[in-house]
Amino acid sequence: MSLDLNDYFSLGLESTNQPIENAGMINVFRTPVDTSSANLNRITFKFPKTGMLTADSMVTLQPILNNSSLVQSDLTPNFVNGVIGAIKRTRILVDNKVLVDLERPGLAENVKLYSRNTQVELAEKEYKLLGNQFRTKINTDGTEDFDVAETRCHLNQNVPANIAISKNIILHQASSKVYGIKLKHLGADFLEAAALPVFLLGQREMILELEFFADCREYVAQPSGAGFNAPDVRINLANAELVTTHVMLPPDVEAREIAASARQPVSYPLLDNYVIKGVVDPSTVALNNTKNETYRLNIQNREVHNILLASVNNAPGAKRIVANQAARGLGDESLQLKINGLNLFDRPITSQPLIYQLTTYSEDGRTLKVPLNAWNVTDKSLNNYSQNTDLLYLDYRGEFHYLKVDFSNGNAGVFGSGTVMKTAAEIDYKITPRTNTSPNQRVTMDMFFYVTISKLMSIGANQINISY
Repeated sequence: MSLDLNDYFSLGLESTNQPIENAGMINVFRTPVDTSSANLNRITFKFPKTGMLTADSMVTLQPILNNSSLVQSDLTPNFVNGVIGAIKRTRILVDNKVLVDLERPGLAENVKLYSRNTQVELAEKEYKLLGNQFRTKINTDGTEDFDVAETRCHLNQNVPANIAISKNIILHQASSKVYGIKLKHLGADFLEAAALPVFLLGQREMILELEFFADCREYVAQPSGAGFNAPDVRINLANAELVTTHVMLPPDVEAREIAASARQPVSYPLLDNYVIKGVVDPSTVALNNTKNETYRLNIQNREVHNILLASVNNAPGAKRIVANQAARGLGDESLQLKINGLNLFDRPITSQPLIYQLTTYSEDGRTLKVPLNAWNVTDKSLNNYSQNTDLLYLDYRGEFHYLKVDFSNGNAGVFGSGTVMKTAAEIDYKITPRTNTSPNQRVTMDMFFYVTISKLMSIGANQINISY
C-alpha cells in the first residue's frame, strides 16, 4: 500500500518566495529507500539532483503491527503530531557534510503546528497526511475535555467507559494507512523560505537519513487504554518513499548558474535547529516546594534566534492520546536568562501568563492554540478551574508545555536578525510541582533545548562549505 498522491498531495510553490524567471515545469520524483537497517531502525534516501527542491517534498511512512497473525487492532498514531513522532532523529547530508541533524523533530514541530494552525485546521486537514487529530471542547458543566465527537474516537455503546477508533487503525501492510511527512516538519523548514538549488550539486550526493524509535509507545496511542507493549508496532522500512517536488529550470538557465558557481560559490543562508540535552529532577522536592535548576548552554559564536525548552518523559508508557509526544508542565515556574553576561529580563518571570506569552513572541505573535489545562497544571488551574475526571482529558492534561524564548532583533534576513552569543547562555529555571498524577510533576525527566541558529551553505563547483 502506498500514499495516494491524488488525494493527499497538495502541490504549491510555498517554498518560492521570489518568483523564478523563465520557470519551467514542476516534477515530482518518488525515490525508494537507498539503504535500510532493521537492527538500527534506520533508512536513507538519495535526493534527485534536478532543478530546485521545494518544501512540498515529503517522506511517506507506514506503521504496521509487528505480529502478522493479529487480525484486529485498536492502535493508532498519536493525536498530537501523528507519525512525525516515530522519527527519533533526522539528518541531511550534502557531500557528506551535515546540513541538518535534529533529534525528536516532532516536539519542535508541535509548536509550529499548534501556533500556525487552529485545532480545527489540524484535525480536518493535516491529519490526512500526519495522522494527528487533537480536538478539545468545553462541557456543559464548564470542564475541559477531549472532543470525541469531532475525532476518529467514538464511545463503545456496549462498554461506555471504553473508547474505540473508527479509522487510522494500525494493521498490516495491505491495510494499514500510509502517511506523508513534509521535509519542513523534519528540520528542513528553511525550504519554505527558498527552494534549494540541488542541480548545482553535480556528482555530489545529498542524503536524507531517518532513524525511528524502537519503542512504539513513543508515537502510538490507544484510546481504549487496554495496554500495549514497546515492540507491538514498527515502521515498515521497505515501504518508505521519498517524494520530492522540483522546480525545473530551463537548460540554459541551469548551465549559466553552474558556470557562475565555478567563479563564485552560490550562498544559501538558512535557519537550522539542533538539540542540547539536559535533565530536570523535581523528584527531590515535595509537592508545593520549589526546585532550582541552572543550565549553561555552550552556544558561543552562534547567531541565535530562539531557544525552546521541553521536558520529556524518558520512560514512556502506553497512553491514550499523546503517546510520548509531549512536553510536560512541571507546575508553577520562574524563568530568568543571562545572555552575553546580562539578564534578559529585569527580574525573573513568575507570572504564568507571561511565560506562556514568551512562546507567542517567538512565533511572530501567533499564540499556541491549546487550552490552559493542556499547557500546564499550576496552583491556579487546580484550585480555580473545575477538573474533569475523564481519562482522555487526564491523558493530555499538562502535556503541551512548550516554552520558547525569542532573541530576534527585528531585522530581516537570516544573518543579522538574531543575537550573537559571545558567552555561554545561562538559564535559571525554578519549578514548583503541584500534582503527582496526570501528569506526575515529581519525576526525573529529560530537558531538551532546541536552539535555532543562522547557517550558511556555500555551493561551489568543487567544494561545499557549511559555516555558522
